[in-house]
Amino acid sequence: MTTPAVPEYRNRRTGLIIFGIFEILIGLLCALFIPLMLFARTMASRNPQAHPAPPMPGFIMALYGLLAVGFIWIGFGSILARRWARAIALCMSAVGLCCGLIGCVAMVFILPHFGDLMAKSSQTSMPPGAILTAEIFIAVAAFVIYIIVPGALFLFYRSPNVKLTCEARDPVERWTDRCPLPVLALSLMMICGGTSLLLMAGSFRVFPFFGVFVSGGACVALMLLIGALFLYLAWGMYRLRLRAWWIALCAQVILLTSNLLTFWQGGFDTFYLKMGYDQGTAGSAGSMLGQPVFKWVMVASVFFWIGWLLWILRFFPKQEPTAAHQAGS
Repeated sequence: MTTPAVPEYRNRRTGLIIFGIFEILIGLLCALFIPLMLFARTMASRNPQAHPAPPMPGFIMALYGLLAVGFIWIGFGSILARRWARAIALCMSAVGLCCGLIGCVAMVFILPHFGDLMAKSSQTSMPPGAILTAEIFIAVAAFVIYIIVPGALFLFYRSPNVKLTCEARDPVERWTDRCPLPVLALSLMMICGGTSLLLMAGSFRVFPFFGVFVSGGACVALMLLIGALFLYLAWGMYRLRLRAWWIALCAQVILLTSNLLTFWQGGFDTFYLKMGYDQGTAGSAGSMLGQPVFKWVMVASVFFWIGWLLWILRFFPKQEPTAAHQAGS
């Protein structure tokens, strides 16, 4: 019996090292944001004329810490040409690119109102030249961060040559090989969402739910419940459990409908006030997020996540595996 021939490919080892170093640098930048946020908050607290700041949301620093660890972890995996690193980088860059495209479309409609929003949130008016410079800087930064970076990562890691290079240098089957990449991407996003909710449960004062703002112990319990549900669904989706797919579909419809009912007629300023921000900051956030384009971004997010779920349905078996099969797996 002859051994199957190894497909010919262009060795992308150098590219894996370069992109791995780039991801490590992104992780270090995320880690740098943590002391910078603490320093900025300390300096702001020394200004007697500044509005009292709300309690520091610890989950933001925790999320930056998780992002730092994640990027550095994937970066080293890419340098070592690990199959799992290529799969995770491809999944997360695809999700980031899709979300970035939606965000950049929204930015096109928001930037023309940037000057008015700054005037409402500041006691002093900015000169037109400074406003134009700020708008250009925001547009360029958003395009680089939300389109160029995830687009470059996606195009590189989706290359068949990159895939074959990783498989040649890492021939052992990894956990990412046991799940179709589109399903794995959604599972990873649910892990991120569930972890974020668990981290936010201790610092968020209110949680929007079907037109009301739940507070106190009910807010903490609701966020813990939804966070735990997302983590369970991440495991079930990875295991290709059809039950998890149905629960995920129902959960997305319920939560996204809740956000639409809560914020379609406004309510962002009320949300920020209940979170502990001052009237000026809450009013500025309400003016920005109350723009009609944000309503359509919420609608687009509904179709995006539900469309993704419908797209990956073909990877799930039509029937749940039997108990014997589950024990064997």
